[in-house]
Amino acid sequence: MAKAYSIDLRERVLNDIDAGMSTEAAARKYSVSISWAYSLKKRRRETGSIAPKEYRRGQERKFAPYEKEVRQLVADNADATLEELHAMLPNKDNVTVVTLHNFLKHLEISWKKRRFALPNNSGTTSSNNEKTGECSKRCSIGKSSFSSTKHGAKRT
Repeated sequence: MAKAYSIDLRERVLNDIDAGMSTEAAARKYSVSISWAYSLKKRRRETGSIAPKEYRRGQERKFAPYEKEVRQLVADNADATLEELHAMLPNKDNVTVVTLHNFLKHLEISWKKRRFALPNNSGTTSSNNEKTGECSKRCSIGKSSFSSTKHGAKRT
């Protein structure tokens, strides 16, 4: 997000406007938008302040007061899926599984849970009689071509 204009700049713009310069001319002089200069005048007139508004970071997370409990629940039930964790929550009526997922992501708690996935057995993918990086008799690609090479007449 862009930074707010400084109080010094705000004061200089308003001083020139108060001295009789038009709002458009003051905006051009200080390289700010005309709408910003009008908004600044309106803000001073309505609130008496020229300070920038405080930035709000959106809605507070629903689980924020229950962070310790959620962390403990996850630690106690390390093998539970999101649906199972959601079922164990005391205030599950207020939140969805997606809300729980987003909160765990915010807490940087993640784990790999797939209901029907087999364990990851990373083994060899080629037969034992083939040497690494070499092509055997069964290789379908000739030595002078690449897998991305198309056979046939060249297009012009």
